[in-house]
Amino acid sequence: MRDYPIYAYKEVLDEEFPFKIEVRTPLNMNRSVHAHEHLQLCYMMSGSCLHWAAGKQYVLTKGDLFSIPPFQEHRLGPRDSMDFTMVQVDFMPHAINESFRDLARMQTFVDFAYIRPLISEADLLPKMALPPSTQPEAENLLRAILSEWEEQEDGYRLAIKADLLKLLVITGRQYKQYALTQSRHEHQKVALHREAFYKAIAYMETHYSEDLHLEAIAAKALMAPSYFSHMLRLVRGKSFIELLSAIRIQASMELLRGTDLNVTEIATRAGYNHISHFNRTFKKITGVTPGDFRKHR
Repeated sequence: MRDYPIYAYKEVLDEEFPFKIEVRTPLNMNRSVHAHEHLQLCYMMSGSCLHWAAGKQYVLTKGDLFSIPPFQEHRLGPRDSMDFTMVQVDFMPHAINESFRDLARMQTFVDFAYIRPLISEADLLPKMALPPSTQPEAENLLRAILSEWEEQEDGYRLAIKADLLKLLVITGRQYKQYALTQSRHEHQKVALHREAFYKAIAYMETHYSEDLHLEAIAAKALMAPSYFSHMLRLVRGKSFIELLSAIRIQASMELLRGTDLNVTEIATRAGYNHISHFNRTFKKITGVTPGDFRKHR
């Protein structure tokens, strides 16, 4: 049973611009086990500390970049008497791009930040050591983001989005290089989880007429239900219910255009057991009733 808090992003980030950047040291590290709804990227600027994630302990040193995906329990801890400075970036994907598409298309970054940390194998560390040649560029971007965040002059959000997106591109490119040096086993595990996720979406698109539940579809994706729903928001911009409704309504629109079936039969074929629910959902998504849609097909 879970005995640690999970923070909703609206509790710790501004809803209008869900982003935050902070500098962590031994004086202000979070030593309590917790999780959060948003994505967290951390970079070790100097020193060394300990990090516990998914029940395992890792040593972090200068140049390490690591990701804490949504809903993963973790905490920081001191390493003997060593000092450290770490930059912590908390954000929701739509802080960068409302459509989610640009970030979702960065497959290598998604693998590093969202998929790889799910794989709790001893040889799969949830971190990546940036090479010395890449560290200055990453650190300069983080300093620029931190400066914009602290000063908040006109246009600071656009500046942060631009620099953060550049940082994510660097992260994705570096992970691609990093992955080339890793074992074939790791490649297979990451690919398996990614493939399972997209197969779960494909299952929704072909079995929408059935009584589908988040828990069962998330199991097909090899993810916890809350995490699967979060990934759907990243990749498709919709929650599980929103995506399933969109798929069902799209199918019903095709039936309304291409057949003479009555609305009740179409609702049933689209996966709705109650005509009133179908009518409400159809109008919410399309702006018109099924009957009006058919008249103007």
